[in-house]
Amino acid sequence: MSLSKQEQETIITYNEAEATANVYTHNRALRRRLEALANERPENCRLSRTFPSGAVEYTVPKQWVKLTPPRQMSAEQREAMRERGRKWASERWSKDNSPCETT
Repeated sequence: MSLSKQEQETIITYNEAEATANVYTHNRALRRRLEALANERPENCRLSRTFPSGAVEYTVPKQWVKLTPPRQMSAEQREAMRERGRKWASERWSKDNSPCETT
């Protein structure tokens, strides 16, 4: 049985009494990231269950669950950041393409 895109959910649950959260997901990128974290830090992240639908459930520290809204910048801030990037790229480009000294 194949699930529709709308049925392929990611659900994060936790309660106030426990220090861990459960992450249930069908999302391929999130599954890969959780698998990598479980391999790197098995004491913090562990696979709880797998489902026939392809979903997985991992247990992670509740502190890992964060909401991070996108950064809001004014037009002036964006332009200043763009200029810093151009300057950095220009300096890096001139260093990488400097003539090699031969002895």
